[in-house]
Amino acid sequence: MSFLLVLDMALTVVLFGFNVWNWFLACSGLSTIEFMAQASGAKTNGFDYSFNRVRDNLFKVFGTKSYFAVLSPSMRNNAFTGLEWSFQMSDLGFDEHGVLVRSMDEELGIQMQALETIASKKGPAANGLQEEQAEENDEDEDDEAALTEIAI
Repeated sequence: MSFLLVLDMALTVVLFGFNVWNWFLACSGLSTIEFMAQASGAKTNGFDYSFNRVRDNLFKVFGTKSYFAVLSPSMRNNAFTGLEWSFQMSDLGFDEHGVLVRSMDEELGIQMQALETIASKKGPAANGLQEEQAEENDEDEDDEAALTEIAI
């Protein structure tokens, strides 16, 4: 066998696999990074940009629903500019990074619980116990650490 024949066969196999991979991504409506994040389970509460139907995902990628036009070269614009996703994401409760945020009521409740725990821990400070405990735990003999209060 000639070297060029072996090289052509190897390149054909590699390019065929690359073509199948790209068509899989286009039909599933994912980018490579989104696919790897889903496969590894790294981001479970992120926004899903893909559609349920293959035809809709191909429309998102190629900007047309015609299978003939998908395979033909053209200079048409994409179907989406990216602005549509930001409105849909904010309506569904996602932040700018695609992470699902809690509702404002839940966040305010968590903040109120944190403030109540801080206030309940501050009770012994009126008796001077907090300053005594800070002086006992102060290995570097830094007095300013005992007198520092954090404003919330």
